[in-house]
Amino acid sequence: MYKQTFRQLAKRLLNYIPQEDKQEALTTICDILYTTDLWKQAETIAITIPRSIELDTHQIIEQAWKEGKKVAIPKCYPDQNNDMKFYEYTNKLELENVYLDLYEPKTEDVRYIAPSQIDLLFVPGLLYDEQGYRIGYGGGYYDRYLQHVDNPTVSIAMKEQMVTSLPTDDYDQPVDYIITNRDLLTPYKKRLQTTDE
Repeated sequence: MYKQTFRQLAKRLLNYIPQEDKQEALTTICDILYTTDLWKQAETIAITIPRSIELDTHQIIEQAWKEGKKVAIPKCYPDQNNDMKFYEYTNKLELENVYLDLYEPKTEDVRYIAPSQIDLLFVPGLLYDEQGYRIGYGGGYYDRYLQHVDNPTVSIAMKEQMVTSLPTDDYDQPVDYIITNRDLLTPYKKRLQTTDE
């Protein structure tokens, strides 16, 4: 119940923030992201198609394609123990609307990408804390998936989405890095070195 309260408040917050402010924040976040070795060394990134209240990850997807990176997006299987798999994404014709503003790949048209093939995994969420934990939409898909991921994980967030700490359960998996429109943080508040520094 405690997490659900955070989740509801976060959705209200994201609905309240003007789209222009979100775009401005995303521009700053991308400026930081693209200078990191995390990004530069990744040949395959995994990332979600954004919901309407989230930061627009299409910009990151387009940049990845421009740089010759492979992009993978997730498909959830609620009837299979809330399993999640990633598939290669090359154009919008491969998407289908599965629920409200949630878009996923049409699996018959795209190629499966195993966790070991993903060099950098973007983990979505509504709120994040300084330890790398997050409040998502409540399905637990990413926490299950992250148990099988060895390569770096990163989340992008506006400064308004950051809090000091969040309630956690034993199965919650923190991300390695969080990029905000203020800075790039690890759970231990260390700066990630970029090639511009």
